[in-house]
Amino acid sequence: MAQTFLTIQEAADLTQKSIQTIRRAIQSKKIKSRKKKTPQGYNYMIDKDSLLSSYDFKKANDAVVAEKKESADNISKNTKKIAKQYLTHDDMGIFKDTVQKLIDQNEKDKENFFRLVKTFQDRVVVLENQVKLLAQPKRKWYQVWK
Repeated sequence: MAQTFLTIQEAADLTQKSIQTIRRAIQSKKIKSRKKKTPQGYNYMIDKDSLLSSYDFKKANDAVVAEKKESADNISKNTKKIAKQYLTHDDMGIFKDTVQKLIDQNEKDKENFFRLVKTFQDRVVVLENQVKLLAQPKRKWYQVWK
């Protein structure tokens, strides 16, 4: 059987341990590893079988699978409870009225907003014209005919 090797990051993700924990395990020789030379230095390649056996991964994996199965069962029970509760015609009418009220309120708010923006734009234009008038150079009395 061919050995499979993992990077430190992959090993950390697989065992749900930190990278530092994996490095410490390599240093204390709890996990079999190999050095792989790269231009930046050395990277450790970790033997997958050694990693799984040292962290007793099977027990942890079984617990995770059981937890996922239990949560899936709870979700399916909740879904069945919700499916049993049907909306009546009156409920749909109330929902429709509420949505229509929200749409009408949104329309009013939009009209008020555009009215406010228009007022603001008009005031900005007036202020710009006043600034232009103030920025024009003052003419002396004899420069009126030029």
